Amino acid sequence: MNEKLTQIAKEILNGKIIDRAEIEYLFSLRDEDFDDLLYWANRIRQKFFGNKIKVCSIVPGRLGGCNQDCKFCAQSARYETSFKETKTLTDEEILNAAGKAKQKGVPNFGIVYSGKTISEKELQRLEKLIAKIKNEIGIGVCGGFGIINYEQAVRLKKAGLARYNHNLETSRNHFKNIVTPHDYDSRIETVKAAKKAGLGLCTGGLFGIGETDADRIDMAILIRELEVDMVPMNFLHPIAGTPMGNMPTMQPRQILRLIALYRFILPKVHIKAAGGRKLNLRDMQSWIFYAGATSIISGDYLTTAGRAVEEDLQMIKDLGLEAELV
Repeated sequence: MNEKLTQIAKEILNGKIIDRAEIEYLFSLRDEDFDDLLYWANRIRQKFFGNKIKVCSIVPGRLGGCNQDCKFCAQSARYETSFKETKTLTDEEILNAAGKAKQKGVPNFGIVYSGKTISEKELQRLEKLIAKIKNEIGIGVCGGFGIINYEQAVRLKKAGLARYNHNLETSRNHFKNIVTPHDYDSRIETVKAAKKAGLGLCTGGLFGIGETDADRIDMAILIRELEVDMVPMNFLHPIAGTPMGNMPTMQPRQILRLIALYRFILPKVHIKAAGGRKLNLRDMQSWIFYAGATSIISGDYLTTAGRAVEEDLQMIKDLGLEAELV
């Protein structure tokens, strides 16, 4: 067993927040340390979260037709994909999706809009929808509607929104290679506005988009500084027609290693295995919890198919874990 890894893990279990030098050491670990890394990541998860697992499902309230140029995204109107045109779900479709999630035992339901931001008309519509879903269907509501300001965040909070999803995607240094129409600071400002309004923060990124370990470390440290409470870790699902359509997918052990490393850096923050889980992890999906994950998106994602909710809930039960009901 790696003695230095063991020492760092035990310090984290005793409440220490590790510094960059220790993080860089963890990222430098060799493949023969993989099992030890996951063992301690699992111990850290158990220490701070027990056996509780958060489960959520999402629906694309507005899909496609985005004027931004995120190089990985099928929803950009700049690329030739099946999501080039905008499609907006009706109120009835969104309410039905929330109802189905509730029936399947999913306690948290997210509405996600494509595009840089939302209009005043769209915000008013969402305020009514969020209140209906929370009060009439009885399920927790989260949302991701692009770049918003503090006043908009306050209104969403008053409507009943519990958590706001806004990903950093990658490090500040690598972001300019992925997105050009808006800057990194606008993302950070949105996260801060949501936090100031009292919303929970679902803020993570996408891996396998050409980033380095230094980029992964930079983003993790920034997420820690922003005091995020939920970190979705998405793994590239290459979509034909996008600039990253031919990128290789990440290998299962690479993903599990990365989840474990983020658990060391963010010991008391929920880590959510999100987009790309099914494609990239294949038969190793259940290992995410041993690697330190405490949350999953179940069901389909925005533009790609996920795994059936019933299968995920059974997986959690079979592992001796417990899906949170609230």
